[in-house]
Amino acid sequence: MALTSGYTRLIRAGMDVQREAGVQGGQEPEAARAELGKLLAQWRTECGLSQARLASKVHSNQPTISRWEKGHLLPSAEAIEAVWHVRSASERAHRLDEEELQEALLLRRRAEEEPKAPRPEPSRSPSKATQQGKKRRWVWAVVATVCVAAITALVTVWANGDDDSAGTPGSTASALPSPTVAATATCTGVTCASMEPAATVCAKDAVTAAVGRKYGATVELRYSPRCQAAWAKMSRTSPGDRILVTPKKGSTEEYRQRTGYDAHTPMVPAARPEDAEACAYIQDRGTVCATTPVTATAAASAG
Repeated sequence: MALTSGYTRLIRAGMDVQREAGVQGGQEPEAARAELGKLLAQWRTECGLSQARLASKVHSNQPTISRWEKGHLLPSAEAIEAVWHVRSASERAHRLDEEELQEALLLRRRAEEEPKAPRPEPSRSPSKATQQGKKRRWVWAVVATVCVAAITALVTVWANGDDDSAGTPGSTASALPSPTVAATATCTGVTCASMEPAATVCAKDAVTAAVGRKYGATVELRYSPRCQAAWAKMSRTSPGDRILVTPKKGSTEEYRQRTGYDAHTPMVPAARPEDAEACAYIQDRGTVCATTPVTATAAASAG
């Protein structure tokens, strides 16, 4: 019995060494994100909580928790610590190892690192045949350029010349190129999901449907009747703050502010403004949601 117990401890120690080597070594960001998601799912399972129940305890939502555990979304260090504290407070948690929290934070740092660029292959000196081919293409390019210039000059002289046989001065032909109009994407409902509002026609008729103010920050639920889509916007905020928009049907869109004093999310489908909710998570302070409806007159003037 003692031999079996010792063998089990030896296997666990070996697994811990392998896991630590994977975290501290050259682990790829995608692998680190997946490993972090598994660890968060393990913590939640040890507490006996559903994703929705855990979301309510850490001021998040079920779709975001799901994306964390699947490795599709990288949680903040504060979110990881919040899940850890929920697990620590649970009576069902059998192991309270502080090293696991440090491991999760280290995995997050690994997941944030840029993937290593592949080493460039050693350049090969071009062969003699390749050099000759490039030289011939260069000669043909020069000849073609000269021909085009000559034809253009002839056309210009013909267009601007006088019609002597008619005895009246010829009219000068002039044409300005029509301005290039930037293409603007269109979408409606579910086809707007995850799209950038400013790159579509949705931003043109958007109004502020609801607003919330707290901790010096302002959160708005922006809505486009034409596109039947919504997105969340926050202002007077700082890098590291997060803004989320959650539809009644579909996936939550989230954006973490990197620079400046405001930020917004991609769009989600919403047949009405009431079909989406906008919230912001202000670092070290709390949550702000756009819960106060804005009247049509005020929304039009704000838009």
